[in-house]
Amino acid sequence: MSLPPSPRSERAVDAFLDEFEFSAEGGADEPLRGLQPRAPRVTTILLIGKLAAQDRETLCRVRNISATGMMAEVHGSFIVEEAVEVTLKAGDTLSGTVRWNRAGRIGVAFDHPVDVPELLAHAAMRSGAEGVARGPRFTADCPAALLVTGYRHPARLVDISQGGARLTVANAMPRDQLLGISIPGLGEREAAVRWVGNNACGLVFLEPIAFADLGPWLIDTRARFANQV
Repeated sequence: MSLPPSPRSERAVDAFLDEFEFSAEGGADEPLRGLQPRAPRVTTILLIGKLAAQDRETLCRVRNISATGMMAEVHGSFIVEEAVEVTLKAGDTLSGTVRWNRAGRIGVAFDHPVDVPELLAHAAMRSGAEGVARGPRFTADCPAALLVTGYRHPARLVDISQGGARLTVANAMPRDQLLGISIPGLGEREAAVRWVGNNACGLVFLEPIAFADLGPWLIDTRARFANQV
């Protein structure tokens, strides 16, 4: 009778895979031949980016990176040999190909070598090529509602990030107004009005949306329309 793997053995497997990259040359019958020692990597925990592939995009969290590739945490399914593009907070864009996909993590081989020290320096900056560096924004296009002193104002969510959102709304909201926002699939959260103009407003969330909540929501578009707000 075979015994289930212990947590310790699973950690050992993760550590082993973390030291290698999958090569396209290895077949299913020769798993170890499909692994190649990777270039030296720099651990970059909580480096958040936008991962785009074909007709979809979602949040990713880069865990380690080298001049030739990276490993990232993702939600959703990404196919080996699929072309992807990652845009980081300061605007740096990394294009590459998925080499492996395992338990919510993917390995990506870059199309061109990356200057890791320069990339990490950009990630640490508070400004980028377009001014203030913000978290990745994603097109949303779903119903929402603004909650102000007991009143519920219908709105349309235009785009969203972990830190804020842009909406269209019939009733203008004053700048710096504290209010609530209800988003299908994400519930209610507190926010403040950052800017106002042309029947639209920009909000900043008082508490950022967690990676574990926003990532799946971006992948599952049905959650946005499950219940009309």
